Amino acid sequence: MTVQAHKAELRKQMEAARASLSAEDRAEESARACAAAIRLLEERGDDADGRTFTLFSYVPFRTELDVTPVMEWCWNRGGTIVVPKVIREHKLMSLHQIKSLDELESGRWGIREPAMSAPVLERLEDIDCVLVPGLAFDGKGGRLGYGGGYYDAFIRMCRENTGREPFKLAVAFDLQLISEVPMDHFDFRTDAVVTDRRTCLIR
Repeated sequence: MTVQAHKAELRKQMEAARASLSAEDRAEESARACAAAIRLLEERGDDADGRTFTLFSYVPFRTELDVTPVMEWCWNRGGTIVVPKVIREHKLMSLHQIKSLDELESGRWGIREPAMSAPVLERLEDIDCVLVPGLAFDGKGGRLGYGGGYYDAFIRMCRENTGREPFKLAVAFDLQLISEVPMDHFDFRTDAVVTDRRTCLIR
């Protein structure tokens, strides 16, 4: 089986596994995983020098883990949050600053996105942390995305344009942490995976 075929099969399995969680379990596990993620970010102390902490977060959709508590934590400490707007014709994401979830609007397929009028983040080097979405993760930083390649392109752009990458954090349901994720050479790895039960630090 090729890597691509393995990924396609695993995506089906993991989507079904995540969808099997009840709404109550999803909410409870999301809250505990976010609390663990916040503790990790506070321990890292990226804003210890007084500089504004900038978080790039996905906006949760359907059965994805609800990372809203991490976003609220960032706002409450005076940080900056940017969220993506997908530009499908160019296979890219534009990053826009929002100051509340009320500034989001329903985009294609019902996914909440920032309005194009929202301020655009100009400096990729300002991003301290990316909350990375995905279907499966492993303890070596492996990540199974949704197949669009948008986050792979974003991380590659950070590396090429700034010479560095932001801290890549996956906040996931524990059932999403598997023994090994099939990876291609162009796939990036996360720096940490946090669930409601465990924290895997890769670097």
